[in-house]
Amino acid sequence: MLPEAPIRVLVVDDDPRLVMAMSDVPAAEGYDTQTAANGEVAVRQLAAFTPDVMVLDMEMPKMNGFDVLRWLKSNGIRVPVIIASNNDDVEAEDVGATVKLPKPFDLDQLLAALALALGGETAR
Repeated sequence: MLPEAPIRVLVVDDDPRLVMAMSDVPAAEGYDTQTAANGEVAVRQLAAFTPDVMVLDMEMPKMNGFDVLRWLKSNGIRVPVIIASNNDDVEAEDVGATVKLPKPFDLDQLLAALALALGGETAR
């Protein structure tokens, strides 16, 4: 019997320190993490890396989180998305995301959001 592959996470944020933390912590828990510095890079990465869940900053240069969510929908890509935003006016269900992670957040909240977006599933 083959071992199960780790859960794949795509972290998209333009803050290099935050993207490092948001990818290192899940990786330490057994997730396979990839990162993208903005929405354009994320969209290009989706050709080679199919995530099980995406953590998406809403305010980025070039292609913001709203644009990425529209792109996913228009291309028929269904992936649970955790939006990371400090904007109180943005709600996950209003923009087609699964979970909202209010900024600032701690890394335990990130892990909880991943489990919630994955329907309670944790790293394999």
